[in-house]
Amino acid sequence: MIIVYDSLTGQGKKFAFKLGYKAVNIKDYQSDDDPVVFLVTRSFNFGEIPKTTYDFLKTFHNRVIGTAVSGNRNWGTNFGKAGEVIEKEFGIPLVTKFEMGGIDNDIKKTKNFLETFS
Repeated sequence: MIIVYDSLTGQGKKFAFKLGYKAVNIKDYQSDDDPVVFLVTRSFNFGEIPKTTYDFLKTFHNRVIGTAVSGNRNWGTNFGKAGEVIEKEFGIPLVTKFEMGGIDNDIKKTKNFLETFS
């Protein structure tokens, strides 16, 4: 399994590396890398999917088993909304939404989800 992250501020990268699996920047993912992918991404512009994430999903959505999405609770209902859009558009489960680098509960919840695929 590989964690692919799309991180602008570094918080998504921090979260990805806390999960305990090989992690790679979304721009560096190669199609010959591990076919089982967990995606850590972010929301921008009131809950939109970043272009880099969207382009990745257009090609590799069939490899992605779930997502964790960073955001800021100050955005209210748009907090981590990209995860909801990904779930609806690509059928990929939204495992968690997190702020900053994620709290222990966010990491634990995500690790528990990932263990079902190991």
